Amino acid sequence: MSSADPPDGGPPVPGGQHAAGSGTVVQAGRDVLVSVHQHVHPPGRPTRLAAAQRWGDGGRARQAFLVTSAFEQKYWLAELVQRVHRTLDRAGVDLVLKLPDRDYDAAAQAHLLRRVLASGHDYVGGIVTATEVDRLRPDLTEFCHDLGLPVVFADVDPFGPAHAYPPNAAFVGYLDGDIGALAARRLVAHLAHRTRPRVLIVASREHPDRQNRCARILREEVPGVVITVVDDCAFRRSRAYEAVRVHLRDGTALDAVFCTNDEMALGAVDALRTACSPDTIVVGVDGTLEARDLIDSRTSPLTATVVQDAHRLAECVVHVLERMREHRETPQRTVLDPELYQASCRP
Repeated sequence: MSSADPPDGGPPVPGGQHAAGSGTVVQAGRDVLVSVHQHVHPPGRPTRLAAAQRWGDGGRARQAFLVTSAFEQKYWLAELVQRVHRTLDRAGVDLVLKLPDRDYDAAAQAHLLRRVLASGHDYVGGIVTATEVDRLRPDLTEFCHDLGLPVVFADVDPFGPAHAYPPNAAFVGYLDGDIGALAARRLVAHLAHRTRPRVLIVASREHPDRQNRCARILREEVPGVVITVVDDCAFRRSRAYEAVRVHLRDGTALDAVFCTNDEMALGAVDALRTACSPDTIVVGVDGTLEARDLIDSRTSPLTATVVQDAHRLAECVVHVLERMREHRETPQRTVLDPELYQASCRP
């Protein structure tokens, strides 16, 4: 994954701050209109007018919505929003960001979907990172049907097989099972010659296939492995810190910790350092800048992270949305391959 670029008219970042740049960010409640006023275009880049006409709006400024599942202290999601914003802006489309009042809450997201429907004529289409999909699936199906515009689901696949998708919907993203499998391969290599190794998996109830797939592979390939799964940490650093501390209090050594996002991995690192447990490795997920810097330092228990490339995902999402807008043939599921970022790959 390439290093994160500096903010350039990007959306607000977690913690209430706004990314600096040439854009304006207008916030009304939990809706954010991200709009960049940029009138200089390098040779060969289409102007906003030409790009807007390609999206079929007659040259008038258009908008796309992005309904997120969470935002508070979710740094990978914040990076994805920024990347989507930049990519849409190049196409002459402004981004309207819909933020939930409560992270990973089906009722909060259903409210945002109703808000989009109430002003659907303002949009060329949009993007949804869904949450609690088992509960929300009927609402998502109804939303796509009532909206009648292209909808691209990212980060979470809410419908599964392609035939289950509404005709105006598509998925682009990384599969949680693939992420869990890649993390497991890293752990298997580390635990190969250890007797009855102990692994703690620190997780959230969102993206459960990450921890489930990882645990299944470890049980299949590491003889005698002892696995403990803590799945109520909600992608929060403080909760991961406490989960690791509680596990270490009885004096039981850990060989490895797998955290299903990098924020929790950083919390696990803090706990291991406090407990003076230098022989335990940590593997995270997302490939955030802070995690990669820590891996590169080679002075931390964090030795690897499974990268979901936010730049690549944003480009693919907008590409699919544009093709759907133009009524061109488009696959309903575009699955991207995660990559492992680890210190051993660096010079």
